[in-house]
Amino acid sequence: MADADNELPDEAMPVFAWPDAELFLASHYGLSGEIEAIAADPPSYLVRYDEVTSRLDFCSDPDEARQFEAEAALLLHMHPETGRIEGPQPLETTEGNLLCAFEADEDTREGYARVCAFPAGAPAPASVDGAVLGGFAARLIRDLAAAAEDARDEEMPALWSASDLRQAGPTVVKILRQVNDPAIRDPIAKAMVTALRRVQALGSDLRSQLIHHHPVSRELVGTVTDTAWQPTGFVDPASLGEGWVVASLAAVCADLLLERPGDAMTFLPAVEAFHAELPLVEADIEALWPLIIVRIGLLRAAAERDAAIGDPDDTPWLMRVRDGFDRVTGLQPAMMEAAIRHTLDWPPRPLPDFGPLLPEIDPEKIRLVDLSPASTAFFDGNWRDPESDWRILARIAWDTKMGATRFGEYRLSRGHAQRDGHAENYALHVDICLPAGTVALAPFGGLLQLRDGRLLLNGPEACLHLEGLDTVLADGTALFAGDRLGVVAGAEGSVGGLRIRLSREANLVPPLFVATGDVGLWRQLAISPSVLLGIDADAPQPAEQRAFVRGWREHVFDATGRPFIDLTGGAGLLGHGHAGLADAAYHQWLLLNGLLSTPVEAEFQAALLQRLPGELDTVVALTGEIAAMELAQQLGERLYSEDESPLIADERRTGFGRTGHGFWAFDAGETIPDIVVTGSPVPGEPLAAVVMRRSALPQTLELPQPDASMVACRLGSTVIDLLDDPDLIANAADAARVLEQALTHLTTASEGRLAVSGAGLAPELSVSGLSAPDLAERLLQHGVIASALDDVRLQLIAPLCIARASLEVVVDALSHILGIPAPQAEAVDEAHQEEQDLQTDTETPD
Repeated sequence: MADADNELPDEAMPVFAWPDAELFLASHYGLSGEIEAIAADPPSYLVRYDEVTSRLDFCSDPDEARQFEAEAALLLHMHPETGRIEGPQPLETTEGNLLCAFEADEDTREGYARVCAFPAGAPAPASVDGAVLGGFAARLIRDLAAAAEDARDEEMPALWSASDLRQAGPTVVKILRQVNDPAIRDPIAKAMVTALRRVQALGSDLRSQLIHHHPVSRELVGTVTDTAWQPTGFVDPASLGEGWVVASLAAVCADLLLERPGDAMTFLPAVEAFHAELPLVEADIEALWPLIIVRIGLLRAAAERDAAIGDPDDTPWLMRVRDGFDRVTGLQPAMMEAAIRHTLDWPPRPLPDFGPLLPEIDPEKIRLVDLSPASTAFFDGNWRDPESDWRILARIAWDTKMGATRFGEYRLSRGHAQRDGHAENYALHVDICLPAGTVALAPFGGLLQLRDGRLLLNGPEACLHLEGLDTVLADGTALFAGDRLGVVAGAEGSVGGLRIRLSREANLVPPLFVATGDVGLWRQLAISPSVLLGIDADAPQPAEQRAFVRGWREHVFDATGRPFIDLTGGAGLLGHGHAGLADAAYHQWLLLNGLLSTPVEAEFQAALLQRLPGELDTVVALTGEIAAMELAQQLGERLYSEDESPLIADERRTGFGRTGHGFWAFDAGETIPDIVVTGSPVPGEPLAAVVMRRSALPQTLELPQPDASMVACRLGSTVIDLLDDPDLIANAADAARVLEQALTHLTTASEGRLAVSGAGLAPELSVSGLSAPDLAERLLQHGVIASALDDVRLQLIAPLCIARASLEVVVDALSHILGIPAPQAEAVDEAHQEEQDLQTDTETPD
């Protein structure tokens, strides 16, 4: 028990208090204003007066006082007139000193103080563009280096900061001593050790200089323009100090990840902007993600300590850093480094050395198969068969018993495998046909893992994943490079299949396919199996992804296999890739082509006239569509001058069944026109026709020279014959009805913003407030290609084979652009049924 005689009563205990802030400011700085405490021990205060905010900081440690002096020497060189980012400006005492030393008295302790005035500016809004913060952090580092150079003659001591990530290890150990719950403490410690080991391995390659350790939005002020807030200065001098250049960027990225929990890649614009201002180096890029984890780990450790020791805790902040820590530590570090490299267009790390995987085979006998959108192995939609790729590979491998698919190829057959509107069809593997029993060796040393018949070889710098290999090895076997892995599975004399995936990271197996948007990221992680096979098994990368390389029915496909609905008229009447047209063109090419007047041209004219009323018995010309209309107008003027009133039917867009209500639009009327102008039934070919009665043909009319080739005429005859297909006719009628009713709905729902003219599968659209070229561009973003006739009108020209699903895509795209709900398919069908019922009632006799 303590000696009570030696204890002092409470009122007699010595008091070691800090000076009263209000009295201290008035006596030493001549300042007064609204004072707000912001820290406990040593205390700090915000002082607001005359639209100025200053900060008062106390300390008792002489080393910290020297830090105050060093900060002041630097900050004096951060004036805005230097063109540098503005920092807080040190204020002098009434005696002209930047550091105020005070002695102890009966009420207060001795110590030091300084006052800094914050730069003028508006605080940051709730959300700031990450690119703005990243660029600012880089410029601030440059300006701090320049200010330190200016202050070099002032014997400024080295600046240090408690936020220096170079001291993160000892700092987190000290903090976690006060966290007793191992369920909280141990995951933090484990993540910090893992991240710091990665950083420490980079050693002296990380650049160190004077930085701001925490240039996050709440520590900045700026100006507000018409478009956004832009940072112009920082307010906290305590964050200045020596440190790794990349640590400043890591602080910005960590803050963005905590503020925006919904997007793991939200920090990448900050990285890109920082790099544009202050280029990163290889070591920075490798250290960035581990340092982001370290920064968030320190923040969580401090929040957990404060909660553990019973300090008033900010529960929302504690929950935020817990959630943020769990999210970032749950991400694959290799994936995040790859995302950073991809953002900066930075090359992957050099590949390690690999030995051969299949040393017994002759690589020259491996035949590569083309499964890209431009492959001639695909025709008539056969790529829609899920087994098409394997069948084509097997056919290619027939002669040598060895064939392989290509790495990095956009597979046409997987264009349907959509995720978030994008096809997952970029191959990150190679499938290879080989004689069964072919021996496979370990191309590098590592640990073998067996998973449901699949084999993984995990090495320090790579991971190999094989399917289709028989092995006698046990799970967990350690292998050296060149050790036997197994043999290709299959009966003796048969051909087996081996699927190969290879990555740069242990335990990281690339997916079989990824979407276009993820290609750059995975090219950083996945390695082409070419390095194991001794051949170049890589597919050539398309020079232009938007280049269209294939068409089928109403779709065209770009070089990545993405389908677009073609409403330009380029699909013709029967759609792209029609096998019957391909055969007709091929056979005519084998015979003859040219512009000679031959029976082929006569056959087309006869086929065309059979589709017209008997009164129209003469094809005046076969030419381009514009020239045909001009000729028809000349004929009309000639007939009008002969006291006739000719009726001209322009069927360039409505003919050949595109209205869905007959072969020609004029079929709906009772009058037969005197002159008919048809469009070309063959897209891209000058095969438009002017047709009229021979008896009305002016004798002296000078006709244009024929410019329709024999192949075009053969194709035209073939198209007309194929238009007898009842399924095609029924589809065109249904498609025309669906499109007309949907556009009527959109016209009404948009309150007149959308105007529609024309009919059937060739309507013209205009949208108020949106030019036709802009409307076409907006539709293209939704996967629909259309042509602007002029600045106001947009033409849609669909083939007769267009599917209802494609029409729904078109209508949904227009609805999205107009900002109105799309009509439901059921509503369109109900409207059609009501029309039919009304027509039946009208036709029923009383």
